[in-house]
Amino acid sequence: MTDLSLLTVTDLSPLTFAGTVDQWLAYRARLTALGSIARSTYANQAKIGRALCVQLGDIPLAGLRKSHIDVYAAARLQTCAAITVHEEVALLAQILTWAIDERLLADRPRMPIVSVPNIERPLPGDEDFAWYLRTLPARHADALEFMLLTGLAPHELERLQVRDATTDAIAIGGRPDFQVKRESRRREVPLNRTARAIWIRATLGRALDAHPFPTVAAMQKAMRRHFLDRDDAPPAADGLTPKMMRKWFASRIAHGHSEALLQTLLGHAPGSPVTRRHYVRTSQAERRAAVEEVWIP
Repeated sequence: MTDLSLLTVTDLSPLTFAGTVDQWLAYRARLTALGSIARSTYANQAKIGRALCVQLGDIPLAGLRKSHIDVYAAARLQTCAAITVHEEVALLAQILTWAIDERLLADRPRMPIVSVPNIERPLPGDEDFAWYLRTLPARHADALEFMLLTGLAPHELERLQVRDATTDAIAIGGRPDFQVKRESRRREVPLNRTARAIWIRATLGRALDAHPFPTVAAMQKAMRRHFLDRDDAPPAADGLTPKMMRKWFASRIAHGHSEALLQTLLGHAPGSPVTRRHYVRTSQAERRAAVEEVWIP
């Protein structure tokens, strides 16, 4: 493998942005093989790197300008959420900073600011969640309810194996093949009585390395098809996704418990602004109830 520390602009001239991404991913792959980076982190960065190369790949590295990045971000915002484009631009900055450190680039262009709206969209009502749990086929309903009761992310749920359970908790990131992006995500998630019953039902008679719950894609497809096929579907249920189960859990724990406890349960780093910004939500019913409590003595 090429020793990247010996590469210079002259060595690779003219180097395209796509070539730079290839070199950077090779470096990241080496760190992943050495255990310094989680495989899931590397996979996510490789995915973003490929997305960047679709529009920027043919541009010479030394010729990359802020205008190129502005157009890229504007085009992506037409079809992607702002938080997605924000993460892509952040990774682009990381790649270009690495290129400067490796003497592949003299300096980098300024990065555009991709604003992520800090808007709290209210959760659908409890009755909308309950409709899915009551009417979906049992395997999908159990998976969704398990997330409601534990706060697991959908990608964590789909990676669980039967052997990940202790007496009354689930171990996240406890297996060598179940790596986590950050150390805070490695945790034990307590199970209440209902969650334990779901786990027993989902794992009974299955091998230790079996995955008891459906994939994220299967759950999402089942929810969407179910909503469209049922005449009794409540309108607000159209906005529900598997990830909303985690937000429902976070919002319930946040009311009456410390943020530090919530972050431990979700696997967020202490003090992370992500918890409040993206996970804690209120429902319309809770807002109405809060207003009812306002009075002048």
